[in-house]
Amino acid sequence: MVADPQQLGKPMFKACLDWVLDNQNPSGFWGETDWEGFPTIDSLPATLACMVALKTWNLGHQHIQKGMAFIGANAAIILKGYGNFFPCWFTIIFPGMIELAKKAGMEVAFLHEIEEINDIFYERSKILQREQIIDKYEHPPLLSYLEALPSWYCCFDEESIVSSLNEDGPVLQSPSAAAHAFIVTGHERCLAYLQTLVQTCKSGAVPPMYPVDEDFIKVCTVDQLQRLGLSGYFNREIQQLLEQVYRL
Repeated sequence: MVADPQQLGKPMFKACLDWVLDNQNPSGFWGETDWEGFPTIDSLPATLACMVALKTWNLGHQHIQKGMAFIGANAAIILKGYGNFFPCWFTIIFPGMIELAKKAGMEVAFLHEIEEINDIFYERSKILQREQIIDKYEHPPLLSYLEALPSWYCCFDEESIVSSLNEDGPVLQSPSAAAHAFIVTGHERCLAYLQTLVQTCKSGAVPPMYPVDEDFIKVCTVDQLQRLGLSGYFNREIQQLLEQVYRL
């Protein structure tokens, strides 16, 4: 959602918006699917984020309508499938995307009628009370989720963001966090990181983390095999990868 300072009211990274417009699933969502083709939990925050981006630049009205219809029809079903055991990243990001959607003027109040969502907001508050915004012992640290952190969060300040930039911290490993950091601080390192990333990803399909280290790639490989339901065929290889990553 970074604006182009040279063109009033225009996005700086139009190719990314074009990718959003071209890659909505026919069912109305953005994000990943499982091995059977059903949307995963990732599809909920991903769909909200894409709708917010389109809404911000007054694009893709039909895309937004389809996305909203997907959220309305499937959010409760997807969340109930996890039985209130949600990944930490989801507990931080999903409430943040709901708040951004509200701020953008979208009618998402109905989501709070879903019991699991109120529980997720409560769990997020506990995480934010417990963890520091920059914590070398927490991977990834909260600053990696900068765009999803609520404005009331006490550790959310420009000084913390700039400090992370000076140390090549987590902001410069997360495109969405870097984009938000640039909006807040105007720091040149954020802009340089984003420009390099967009030039590297010519299609506009920017990855959620960049760059990634070798261990992260290994863990992602295991995760994808599990999502596809193929992990049982690679038990020995998965065990070897996990031993390499965690030095068991």
